[in-house]
Amino acid sequence: GEKPADGDNLSCQGQNRALQLPKVLIKKFNRPDDVYVPSLNMGKETTHARMLQTVTPLAIQYNLKINSKYAAKDFEKITQEILKKRGTTLMVWEHSAIHDLAKALGVQHAPKWQDEDFDSIWVIQFLKGKASLTIDHEQLTPSTVCGF
Repeated sequence: GEKPADGDNLSCQGQNRALQLPKVLIKKFNRPDDVYVPSLNMGKETTHARMLQTVTPLAIQYNLKINSKYAAKDFEKITQEILKKRGTTLMVWEHSAIHDLAKALGVQHAPKWQDEDFDSIWVIQFLKGKASLTIDHEQLTPSTVCGF
């Protein structure tokens, strides 16, 4: 998997995916205007660290700010902010909360995100005020070996 059995960080495979992801995202969507990850839990566990680690290579390469002020399930506040924005917003989110986040953004029939799915990209577009979801794929097969 992309996360170790124990711990809050990416596995080597997850890190390798994160390093390959900027090229995929830029080709498909261009440079995002805004980037969001859930706020880090700074207690005993930092379970949202993987989302930040996933988007960091993109943020470094394109000098992007990463907004991490919202909790993973603070759907009301984050959707209020997102719905005011124009352009492309990238949200790297906890897979167990993506379904509910999509619903909060107005997607009518969002499927559940599968636990072992590290390849999907959910694209939510707003046309005439109505949210629609399409599911794209990275099509990456990152190595499980750390190259560092």
